[in-house]
Amino acid sequence: MINFSAMDELIRGFLDSLKRRETTKDTYRKALREYSRWLGGTAPEALTSNDIQRYKDYILSKRLSSTSMSSYLTAVRRFYDYLVSTGRAGQNPASAVKGAPRPRRHLTDPISRRDVRKLLGAIDRTSPLGRRDEAILSLMVKAGLSEIEIVRLNLGDLKSRGGSKVIYVQGKSKDRKDEYVTLPPSLEETLLGYVDDRGASAPDEPLFWGVGNRAVRNRISTRGLRARINHYFEVSGIKKKGITAASLRHTAAMLAIEEGATVSEIQRLLRLRTTESALQYFEEARELLRKL
Repeated sequence: MINFSAMDELIRGFLDSLKRRETTKDTYRKALREYSRWLGGTAPEALTSNDIQRYKDYILSKRLSSTSMSSYLTAVRRFYDYLVSTGRAGQNPASAVKGAPRPRRHLTDPISRRDVRKLLGAIDRTSPLGRRDEAILSLMVKAGLSEIEIVRLNLGDLKSRGGSKVIYVQGKSKDRKDEYVTLPPSLEETLLGYVDDRGASAPDEPLFWGVGNRAVRNRISTRGLRARINHYFEVSGIKKKGITAASLRHTAAMLAIEEGATVSEIQRLLRLRTTESALQYFEEARELLRKL
């Protein structure tokens, strides 16, 4: 048997031995506290692979996502590696227990920082249409807005909050604009420049109008938005399989991770419902690094 304070000490020793991000350590800490509660005072070195399988079944019963379940089992597996390395345990009983199937990766690929420069560099900023498109592409690749969020934007969604410029958005399956994105200075400058060009309008008018005879002063459509984005993919020379309009939102996450963003910051940037959804971007970022 082992008391809870002794188990906590083992967990702290394991976490201190890791050369990982604090966010990763926090994930392991949460998982191992759950494991400690499940043990109920049983010494961890007393368990067999059959016991770990029972713990996996317990985790499954909690109806966690496959990403969460994998994180919980990975934490236990690496905890036992630590116990073996310190002589506390003779073998790792979790090594033979398979984790959950990996969640499907995103269907679109991000573009590189260099390709972002090519994309934005292909815009003709001397024309009103070009300045509109620069504002749209910048909102997607710098602030992570989705296609539907762009289409639904109104002029009045651009507001000030706490001394910063923000824009309120309405995503997929949402019936109101109850989330906002804080605009970084460069994006704020781009967007306000476009609004000045656009001229005074009522707050409930679309922020981005369509183009063409039938679209004058009408909201840009999803089809029209995709056509413009694909146009810039083509003229900038970065169009290839796996690169779509959704790639720009994905790119916003990858660039933020590259700059040191935490899991909670990515979740907030993209307005994701779960931590697991944000963690998937980190997994894909690690895959990209391995390919370099």
